[in-house]
Amino acid sequence: MSNVNGSKQWVSPIGMTVEVSIATKRAEDPEYRRLNDFYRPMRDLATAVILRRGALGVTQEELARRMGTTASSISRIESGQHRTRPDTLKRLAEALGGTAVMGFEFPAADNAEATSVLVTL
Repeated sequence: MSNVNGSKQWVSPIGMTVEVSIATKRAEDPEYRRLNDFYRPMRDLATAVILRRGALGVTQEELARRMGTTASSISRIESGQHRTRPDTLKRLAEALGGTAVMGFEFPAADNAEATSVLVTL
């Protein structure tokens, strides 16, 4: 761990923080950037599920039981490597005591203002 501006950050053995390493790879490698962008929503969902499940003190097996699925399905979601269908997101949110919401954002066009739409699943 390294203390940078009073906060602790992971520093790899080569002396670079994870954040700097990712930023460097994104800047230098278009394929890395494409894959990083592709997996970002899945990683964000995985992080949210892991944190919420931990806060509730719920195991993968218990979450799976609440959803009517298998622990391996929960493991796949938490890996951040797999897309999750809207109906699964809805069951997942409910099993974790929340509500699944899907949104759309439309940029301003010639005769239309920018708009955002949120839909509860």
